Amino acid sequence: MKFEHLVQGLGLRDVHGGYEGDQTEIADIDCDSRQIKEGWGFVALKGANSDGHDFAKQAIENGAVAIFSERPVTAEIWQGPSAVFADNQRQVMACLARRVHGYPDLGLPLIGVTGTNGKTTTTMLIRQLLMASGMGCGLIGTVVNAVGGLEEKAVLTSPESTSFFRWMKRSLDVGDKALAAEVSSVAMAMDRVYGAEFRVGLFTNLTQDHLDFHVTMEAYFQAKSRLFAQCQNGLVNTEDEYGQRLLDENPALIPYGLDSGDYRLEGLKLSHGGTSFTLVTPKKNFGVASPLLGRFNAYNMLAALSALDVAGFDLEMLLPNIGTLRGAPGRLERVDLGQPFGVMVDYAHTPDALEKLLMAGRDLLSNGGRLHVLFGCGGDRDRAKRPIMASAVVSGGADVIWHTSDNARTEDPERILDDAAHGIPEELLSDSNRYRRIADRALAVQSAIRDCHPGDLLLLAGKGHEPYQDLMGIKHPYSDRAAVEAAIRGDEIPRPWASLKSTGATC
Repeated sequence: MKFEHLVQGLGLRDVHGGYEGDQTEIADIDCDSRQIKEGWGFVALKGANSDGHDFAKQAIENGAVAIFSERPVTAEIWQGPSAVFADNQRQVMACLARRVHGYPDLGLPLIGVTGTNGKTTTTMLIRQLLMASGMGCGLIGTVVNAVGGLEEKAVLTSPESTSFFRWMKRSLDVGDKALAAEVSSVAMAMDRVYGAEFRVGLFTNLTQDHLDFHVTMEAYFQAKSRLFAQCQNGLVNTEDEYGQRLLDENPALIPYGLDSGDYRLEGLKLSHGGTSFTLVTPKKNFGVASPLLGRFNAYNMLAALSALDVAGFDLEMLLPNIGTLRGAPGRLERVDLGQPFGVMVDYAHTPDALEKLLMAGRDLLSNGGRLHVLFGCGGDRDRAKRPIMASAVVSGGADVIWHTSDNARTEDPERILDDAAHGIPEELLSDSNRYRRIADRALAVQSAIRDCHPGDLLLLAGKGHEPYQDLMGIKHPYSDRAAVEAAIRGDEIPRPWASLKSTGATC
């Protein structure tokens, strides 16, 4: 797109270049100078930790042909096409990205999923159902981004607007029939999906998380609720208190829930082999049998099927493929090496997610077996959440608690453990048969595996799909699944903690 057409009507000031006779073409834009390619425009924004203006020279060296910035770039650095943001920098950046890619959201049904828990699995189920039915589906999410049959590891749950619209355009170009996107509260607050028109927006639930960013639950809720101003249709979980508030404030939104709503389930049956239910929709009822486990996965399937129906896809064509569904990586993921007890890895890292995880564990536990739960809390994040998470593990009925570290980041892991321990009754803390505190997560995993008896079930919460453990700001290679497999086989377990100690660093 020509520079003059790209900037037209966006309220930019100090516009230089792009006048009559200037044929500068902008192929794409980005705010990361390292990503700039020949023919792209560079967006220089001042962030919390760095200033994009300091990287304008690098962007130019990488091939930038235009600069968009918060303040003028000096003539010594650049004299080509440029423009300065008057205000709402991130909103204007999103408009530039949407425009340079030809408004891809208008040509591709976009399904946005927001909420504290369930976003990743719901969006991945949407993609799997469409792909299994011979229709491509793009994906933007926590674990992977995808177009057609291509998948790439994701960096952010919701990427910057420049990447968001780029992925959407790629999805449209390869012939995908829809794109499912996780939409985080941070993304809404930072205008990363600003301007995009969603065919369907879906709200799963809202529980305490990200208060280090939003400070209050009200601000967190308001960030989530902004999505529905950009949606043609909205689906909301009526069994969540914040979801019911959304429905009360906007009667045009469509309610769904396990037991109530326009989309709901009847005859839900949970077993070790999978889940079955009758899906009730405004048009027709459908019998559904899935290999996915647990009540919260029933919620995720309900959300995915409801969103696809509201988006205009034929459920009768999609449902025959539901037997092929897989959960998202690290979401109630089995680890089975033939051991006589169950092990499951899950990403649960909020009080609500832990409660749901333990409920699922209880449903799957063999008679007479003990429910072991290994969990930790993240560092440099909402400290108030830590005792609530520990309390959720206790109230969920864990028979044995393995209290350990998650991503401590730059905090003292022992202080994090102390914070969480306030949510555990004193009589339980002093019971060595039921409460074990081991800061080194790899050793905690090994100890938990050794303590499991036939018929027991061990749930490892917090890390899920993550292939690292962040200690002192360094991401050390680590995975709960790999640690479990090594412990079961009797192999040496990779220990990020040992790497940390060997450097002489202290936490």
